[in-house]
Amino acid sequence: MHDQSVQVGRRRRRDSYHPERDRQRGGRQERVRLVQLLICMILFLAVFLGKGLFPQKLGQVKENILTLIGADLDISEALSNLGEALAEGDSVFADLGAFCVEVFGSGPQESELPEKVSLLPVQPDAVLAAEMEFLGGGAKAAVCTTHYANFSRFGIEMSPVNPEPVQTEPMEESKIPEEPPAVPAAGTVVMASDYSGDPLPDSYTMDQLSLGELETMTPVQGRLTSEYGYRDHPINGKYLFHGGVDIGGQTGDAIAAFAGGTVEYTGKNDSYGLYLQIDHGNGVKSFYAHCSKVVVTKGQKVAIGEKVAEIGSTGTSTGPHLHLELKYNKMHLNPAYYVNFLEH
Repeated sequence: MHDQSVQVGRRRRRDSYHPERDRQRGGRQERVRLVQLLICMILFLAVFLGKGLFPQKLGQVKENILTLIGADLDISEALSNLGEALAEGDSVFADLGAFCVEVFGSGPQESELPEKVSLLPVQPDAVLAAEMEFLGGGAKAAVCTTHYANFSRFGIEMSPVNPEPVQTEPMEESKIPEEPPAVPAAGTVVMASDYSGDPLPDSYTMDQLSLGELETMTPVQGRLTSEYGYRDHPINGKYLFHGGVDIGGQTGDAIAAFAGGTVEYTGKNDSYGLYLQIDHGNGVKSFYAHCSKVVVTKGQKVAIGEKVAEIGSTGTSTGPHLHLELKYNKMHLNPAYYVNFLEH
């Protein structure tokens, strides 16, 4: 019994060991892998180059390929026939050509296809052989690009595409930043007045003059209570020229410097009460009157907006307010051109 088991095992080992058949099987597998590799290489090059050179054609090629793939096809039978041919020792290219013929030849007839799709008029085995010969020729990159861009070799006709011209907006000319207009020199007339009233006193004007590049601000935020020009005096009733503007406020409210400069003088009299004047340079000066308190001294440097006094009603006055005058080289100006007032 033991001898019979040993003999059966030896027969099984002898039956399973066929070196020649194993070599043939390995060779067939290698040939199949080679064919698969070559097919993938050709398809990759064709799709890659087509995508890079003719992206507008890919839609048409995609439809053609999908139509062919959608045809009735027995893939398993085609692969079986290819395996049988390889086993018989035929050439790889002939076998692959037979396989391609069987694959593409089993599709729909030309009359059954859409008008824009045409069947391949070439023999796939011949095409494959030609492609292998071309790849083995060591062509340069530029030659390969032109070669694989020619899809007519595979029966794919590309109709020329005329891309529509792209509408581009005209480029705007680079705008050179405009330099800010030069500030007129101090004393230049920037707006002539159409005043037609009584003759003006000497050293008074209704025109607006430039203050140059002087930085200015409104000394007090308040309502305009009396304008620059002729008026009936609120106390004596005489028709006199008012050389500044009156800005209403509360006693003790801060009065700020109209611009930076130097306190030229301070003083007190029956008409203006407590007052001061600041020299801003370039002939521009500002005068403040009827103050309740002056907090700066003669010769003191002040900055724009710095507190110089407080609103009051000293001198000839009917109530707390700031009497403000502006001058250019002793010419009195209308302060309304240079400060702002609160609305009534």
